[in-house]
Amino acid sequence: MPIRVPQVGHPLIIFLISAFLAATANLRFFEETVTVYPVAENWPFLVSAAIVLTCAIALVTALLSLLFPIRAVGIGLFMVAAVVGHFSDTLGITIDTEMIRNTLYTDAAEASDMVSVTLGLRILVLGIVPSVVLWFVPIKPCPLRWRQARVLAAALGAVAVTVAVILPFSDTYASYFREHKPLRYYTNPTYPIYSAVKFALENGADVAQDHTVETRMRGAALPDGDKAHDLVILVVGETARADHFGLNGYARGTTPNLSSRQDLVSFSNMRSCGTSTAISVPCLFSLDPRESFDIESARWTENTVDVLARAGVTVLWRDNNSGPQGVADRVGYQMFTAADVNPICDVECRDEGMLSGLDDYLDTQKNDVLIVLHQKGSHGPAYFKRYPEAFRRFTPDCRDIDLGKCSAEEIVNAYDNTILYSDHFLDRVIALLQRHQDRYEPTMLYVSDHGESLGELGIFLHGMPYFMAPDAQTHVPFIVWAAETSDVDREKLVEIKDRPATHDDLSRILLQLFEIEIGDVRPEPVKGVMPMSEHASN
Repeated sequence: MPIRVPQVGHPLIIFLISAFLAATANLRFFEETVTVYPVAENWPFLVSAAIVLTCAIALVTALLSLLFPIRAVGIGLFMVAAVVGHFSDTLGITIDTEMIRNTLYTDAAEASDMVSVTLGLRILVLGIVPSVVLWFVPIKPCPLRWRQARVLAAALGAVAVTVAVILPFSDTYASYFREHKPLRYYTNPTYPIYSAVKFALENGADVAQDHTVETRMRGAALPDGDKAHDLVILVVGETARADHFGLNGYARGTTPNLSSRQDLVSFSNMRSCGTSTAISVPCLFSLDPRESFDIESARWTENTVDVLARAGVTVLWRDNNSGPQGVADRVGYQMFTAADVNPICDVECRDEGMLSGLDDYLDTQKNDVLIVLHQKGSHGPAYFKRYPEAFRRFTPDCRDIDLGKCSAEEIVNAYDNTILYSDHFLDRVIALLQRHQDRYEPTMLYVSDHGESLGELGIFLHGMPYFMAPDAQTHVPFIVWAAETSDVDREKLVEIKDRPATHDDLSRILLQLFEIEIGDVRPEPVKGVMPMSEHASN
């Protein structure tokens, strides 16, 4: 006699989906919560928090099932939760609007570095298997109107239960929502869904508008009568953290070339304006401070590169990363991520390849020149791909994209090797500038877009919301090399190298180096960031 499986109504399906997701997709959320509220003293509150989370997922599931079939909703939630849960549990990553933006602007090579066997197993066990089960569960048929009424009843029931379990702990929840708001970033899949909807609405509204580019610093111009041409190479690093530079006091010799030089200055207290490339690079070149920087309007507002190009500076942008993030769209750029352009490629194309042909290029220029080199740098988790075998000095190094398979020592060793290779690259940049100091007044600036977490506090990689980001993701290296013929006053740089500085300062520094009137850059200018010699043009 065949076994008859009882048909299940929509409210029960919604509850089962929500309970499963609360139990399997929120390990990081519960880990962070019990850190703040220890189990022994707070177990009743923690039980209520688990119920509230389940009800929140049920509410989202119910609302989505008003628009889509419940099976499609459940399968979608299972898959989203499995992927998000993997990155949250293993790397401490949260999925907010900026992480979504960063993901969309990541190139295919970087994205492939995030795909691992562990991720595949998670999707199989917690995504595909429950999806198959849900697909074959017989759902009780009923007219659309009654089905929607029952789904609404389930949603209202979830709200009622939430209120009922919050009331006995109202004081605790008051402090929870007021003082520990970052915990909600780990709720899965509710917060990623909220972030995706918010991102879509913000960007959808922006796309629907007609845009004209806002001109900044209309009167910007190079000084008259200045026969000595300025040459600035700005190296935009990737994922480098200041405390892993030997030049900054790190115990390891990760910067042997730079440390041996007496003609450069390393600023020890530079902070990034974001924790992801998609935010930090546009913000780095913005003429607005971080507090008022808006990523949407930045695409339609002139940045420092635009102003310099309009003033008469020849701008060359070479990119071995995921692109200039909109910064160089109006001046043009060259991608060096493929072997048909980059002459130095093995497992991937190397940053050194961006230097090819620059000697000849500089020999033909007759104006002030800004060259921007956007590195692949230290981008994780595949740190081992970021350096050639000759720079595999710190061993054993992690040779896997799944950092969970490596020890803390192996991860740090691999990361430090990437810094060692960047040291070699920057030394080559300086050597190139030295070859052209008879025709130019050359300067090199190096600053990373953001830092990187290497397992501290259980967090890896980068992209945390700025207000809760650890210091490792925002404390970045900033290095200045200037030739003797440059207008930069190196002695004064040494005096201010330990002062607080931020990415906001870069626009002013570039404008100063090219001796352009600063005008409307910022209402409260930062003084003394790049002191110039007395003979610099006014």
